[in-house]
Amino acid sequence: MTAAFAVVWLSVGCDQTPKNPLAEHGDAMIDAYQKSKVLRDTASLNSVKTAIQTFYAERGKYPADLSEIKDLLGAGYDLSVYSYDPAYGSVSLK
Repeated sequence: MTAAFAVVWLSVGCDQTPKNPLAEHGDAMIDAYQKSKVLRDTASLNSVKTAIQTFYAERGKYPADLSEIKDLLGAGYDLSVYSYDPAYGSVSLK
């Protein structure tokens, strides 16, 4: 009976395909990169909102497009990841 159990146990274990650690690591790295990009863009969203409000406070109107607030933000902002409504000054991630 013990031998039969061992044979069944081994045959069940043999049906599993071996995992490729390099592929799993690569997938994990890609996933981590994509998540960090979303987190960075979300964090930058608050800075963009603040710059829009500063622009409004200084000029009494919202910027026509996000390129008008580049000076308030500084370098390093990819404004193409945001959707902007100049009528209300609202901004969100695309």
